Amino acid sequence: MLWIFLLVLFVSVLIGIPVVFSLGVANVVLLFLMDLPLTVLPSKMISGMNSFPLLAIPFFIFVGEVMNQGGIAKRLVKLADSMIGHIPGGLGHVNIMASMFFGGISGSAIADTAAIGGLMVPPMVEQKYPAPYSAAVTASSAVIGIIIPPSIPFIFFGIVTSTSIARLFLGGIIPGILVGLALMVTTYITSTKHRYGVVGEGQKFSFRKVGSSLKEVWPALTLPFIVVGGILGGVFTATEAGAVSAVVALFLGLFYYKEIKLKDLPGILLASARTTAIVLFLCGMAMVSAWLLTRAHVPTDLARLLTSLTQSKIVILLMANLLLFLIGFIMDLIPAILILAPILTPVMVQVGIDPVYFGVIMSINLGIGLITPPVGTVLYVASGVANVKLEKLVTSLIPFLITLLIVLVVLILFPGLVMFIPDLFY
Repeated sequence: MLWIFLLVLFVSVLIGIPVVFSLGVANVVLLFLMDLPLTVLPSKMISGMNSFPLLAIPFFIFVGEVMNQGGIAKRLVKLADSMIGHIPGGLGHVNIMASMFFGGISGSAIADTAAIGGLMVPPMVEQKYPAPYSAAVTASSAVIGIIIPPSIPFIFFGIVTSTSIARLFLGGIIPGILVGLALMVTTYITSTKHRYGVVGEGQKFSFRKVGSSLKEVWPALTLPFIVVGGILGGVFTATEAGAVSAVVALFLGLFYYKEIKLKDLPGILLASARTTAIVLFLCGMAMVSAWLLTRAHVPTDLARLLTSLTQSKIVILLMANLLLFLIGFIMDLIPAILILAPILTPVMVQVGIDPVYFGVIMSINLGIGLITPPVGTVLYVASGVANVKLEKLVTSLIPFLITLLIVLVVLILFPGLVMFIPDLFY
């Protein structure tokens, strides 16, 4: 049943049908094969979207929109520049660190790419970084946005697999920092080798400059601590954390930085609503797929198949990650999580792999798919922001892509890097 579903889904995607409607076609095929009435489709779709934790999604999407227009993103860039802009490859490092800060507030790779890319690519080009390289740094560092909490993919994974979202958030902290540091090393090596940028970027490190930048942006930097601390302290749930973040971000944009006017709110709300509608429609359709595949005993059968091939946890995990990596080439992050997480997670649990660990690894793996052709959404956003041809961007991305894969392998081989903080608190 799984292979029929995947075949119909992938063929539909390859001939150009949008993913959500491709899912609908595959679901209808399964309904006929399982002799179920078509009324199951709308019924399960509506019940799938009728989930309280899903309310966190529009709130965090709204936060990303407010950050883009409220002057928060450019202040994060200014802070990062004051901290590490003086070293070789400085603006590249600033780009990556700004993405780490931004991802810790918005939880979205696409929002990160649009906001940071728009601010960082022009000055990088002025400082003698090739435009494709500047776009490559922006796109690869945007992956951090889905790892450092809060993370929208973690929320989806937690919902569809009944895994603790708080533990997923905590599990993303060390991997997110590792990815950022690894990309900085790659940026240092590549920029030094090819002599990109002005060495030292023409500035010196200054504690006064760092303090001034920090004083300006510190209210925005409290958001990740409010989210994670509030959830851990039992003050609010992940959904309520999204609402709190939205209120704080809006307050900062309207009254603290004063770069958002009341007349801007309808546009921000409309953009947030449009994105939310797309995501929730996709989520509802994927919930139908998950229900049908579970009813067809696909997770159980898949677990039996894998354990018949090997009893090694690491081999099964590597096989699952190879599948996810290949899926990332042809499917976007959120639909891949919504479809595959309910199938693969029971398999991982059955062989003794913590669902929190697998959720973090799965999100990072599929996050890499965001910067791989032909359907990498971040790839296209970065290409548009930098106004470069896709093929030149992909070529410049290769060393960063290799770096991300190395970090992924390290996390697979050393699960303690993911689980240390969640185990510490729980």
